[in-house]
Amino acid sequence: MKIAFVRLTSLGDIILAMAALQVVRRRLPECHITWVADSRFADILNHNPDIQQIIRVDLKGLKRKKSLSALVAEYRRLASCGGFDAVIDLHGMLKSAGVAASLGGVRHGFARQMLKEPLAGLFYHRSVAVPLELPAACRYASLAAQSLGLDFGMEELCPPKPYLFWGEGDATATDDYFATGRHNILLVPETSASYKNYPPEKFVRVANLLQGNIMICHGNQQEFQTASLIAEHAPHVRVLPRLNLNQLKAAVGRCDLVIGGDSGPTHIAWASGVPSITLFGATPVCICPTDRNRVIKTPTRVNLRKHDATDRSVCDISEDVIVGQARELLA
Repeated sequence: MKIAFVRLTSLGDIILAMAALQVVRRRLPECHITWVADSRFADILNHNPDIQQIIRVDLKGLKRKKSLSALVAEYRRLASCGGFDAVIDLHGMLKSAGVAASLGGVRHGFARQMLKEPLAGLFYHRSVAVPLELPAACRYASLAAQSLGLDFGMEELCPPKPYLFWGEGDATATDDYFATGRHNILLVPETSASYKNYPPEKFVRVANLLQGNIMICHGNQQEFQTASLIAEHAPHVRVLPRLNLNQLKAAVGRCDLVIGGDSGPTHIAWASGVPSITLFGATPVCICPTDRNRVIKTPTRVNLRKHDATDRSVCDISEDVIVGQARELLA
């Protein structure tokens, strides 16, 4: 059976959606799986043995070019990859539904009432209703399972079998930053939205209380500036170099603990079986918490359809609570 998954962006959501792979593979061990992703994030899929083909697309780049012929050529390329028995759109937007339609095969997606862009539902042959209250990782897995007529229980992802991998040489970029004889801790101070960010000054206090060998990752100039600010006030903290996604997976995979907000690197920890503490305020808990992968969620009520950008309650989480849980995980 040939199956195509479509989840184009973002990094965190692709990671969470990848949890569906093991659910499908356990029940359909001989299936051939293709994944379509935006070229900016597709490397997160590398080295996963459950994926036989990765299709990289650059719809954003094509949009900037404003070239109809280039766009048509891209969709023709996608059509040439077709022959699928099932195409499952895990993204639920018009752009992903269009990609799914170009691949051919029977198309599945979330029910229209769950979609950010309900018109995407017009592209599906079958729509699946999944409770919004489920953690995102479970919603994706449930959609995949129901689309293929398979059973699924949340307990399968509590915890998931580790499913993010890297290649030889990817760890060398951070070799000099890891220590022996001390706990290696990674801080993730920034996320994709400012209202999800934990304050830098509180990260400073967390770092100074924990000691250990503490590193900070970053993915753009703003994140680098925040990382540098924390390192200035916590002398035992070091800022990692800018890493590609395979190098980031390798770094997270070697850590004893990862602490941060609702972001890609903290989700990498969950998907890699690395102990983590993820901080949630305005966004819902999107992973299945375990003894090793803990969440601290503020009591504010979350809008499951549209997050409240004015809710910065994540900033209210006590540093002492984070440090207490970190010490338990490191014990």
